Amino acid sequence: MTETAEITIRTGPRPGDLGKVLTMHGEFYAREHGFDEEFEAHVARGLAGFAAARAAGGEPGRLWAAERDGQVVGTVALTDEGGGLAQLRWFLVEPSARETGLGRRLLGVLLEHARERGYRQIRLWTVDRLEAAAHLYLAAGFRVTERHPVRQWGHDLDELRYDLHLTRPANPGAPHAREVRS
Repeated sequence: MTETAEITIRTGPRPGDLGKVLTMHGEFYAREHGFDEEFEAHVARGLAGFAAARAAGGEPGRLWAAERDGQVVGTVALTDEGGGLAQLRWFLVEPSARETGLGRRLLGVLLEHARERGYRQIRLWTVDRLEAAAHLYLAAGFRVTERHPVRQWGHDLDELRYDLHLTRPANPGAPHAREVRS
């Protein structure tokens, strides 16, 4: 068994993080799912809105980056949609960091933050091809609330909306993540 470097999770964004999120998503989804450049443009628009809200002095939410040996190997964000609603966004774990529990750790940090901030509901939009992420969402208590067939990013897909209502207490069996604040 080969020993691997520890993966830490830190709060961002730091300079370069938003670009890394965009690059990771564009490259991964093109390579793994054949998504076209419109997917990358979709991610870029969301990141631009997040950055603009931060620049205006707002608190649009939070981004977390997972690092190993100084390299970002995973990301997730929670954006404030108003009225007690938050949206889970930009959740990705690089293939080299899979099967380490990182996806569960990132999701755990996000859910802990959402509860601390008093959000009542978390929503996320995704597509049906992402089975590993869907497994994590369902295990955390999210439920599919909408399903629509769409033609986007060069493919026929089912777009899914997941919702999690935070009125119930945190899952006591969920793993706790170690977050490094920066």
